[in-house]
Amino acid sequence: MASLSSISALSPKPKAVTFWSRFSNSCSCSLPQQQQGEDSISSSVKTFSAALALSSLLVSSAAAPPPAVADISGLTPCKESKAFAKREKQSIKKLEASLNKYAPDSAPALAIKASIEKTKRRFENYGKFGLLCGSDGLPHLIVNGDRRHWGEFITPGLLFLYIAGWIGWVGRSYLIATRDDKKPTMKEIIIDVPLANRILWRGFIWPVAAYRELVNGELVAKDV
Repeated sequence: MASLSSISALSPKPKAVTFWSRFSNSCSCSLPQQQQGEDSISSSVKTFSAALALSSLLVSSAAAPPPAVADISGLTPCKESKAFAKREKQSIKKLEASLNKYAPDSAPALAIKASIEKTKRRFENYGKFGLLCGSDGLPHLIVNGDRRHWGEFITPGLLFLYIAGWIGWVGRSYLIATRDDKKPTMKEIIIDVPLANRILWRGFIWPVAAYRELVNGELVAKDV
């Protein structure tokens, strides 16, 4: 009996040892995995932070326009161009030379004086608005998409499209208004001035009128 009791007393100990050994092994195995997961998370955070910093740097550098310097195909700002200043002096000198041929208060002299003032303002505006001049002293338009020179091409281009559209819209409206006349061809040869005058002033809002007709399906003639 003593031997059995001693055996029964000693039998639970290996189970306890086995349980704690398994627990310690599981803890020892889980700790490196947890540490590895934390390392991967921290590395991901660092990578994201670096990417965010790089993207913000690129966006800020792209948003900030470059300084207003002229280094495009050898062009220089007109206000700094010697050839431009020389051309201005020659233009004014030529007008002043022709001014000496007339009396100071005569009509030709007054017209020449006005031309001199216009010439001065034109050259002054060329330099003020940052136009670029070549070796010939003439301003050059930059149409390569540089934001610093959008006003040299985009603004005049939009104005040209508006005027061209206005002329076309007025002519179209006049033809539509006279097509039901008894002799529409004669209305094209001999212009109905009162009708054309009314259509002329309404043509200034041609973009709005064109959009309204597009929505209503009246802009394009239907196929017969």
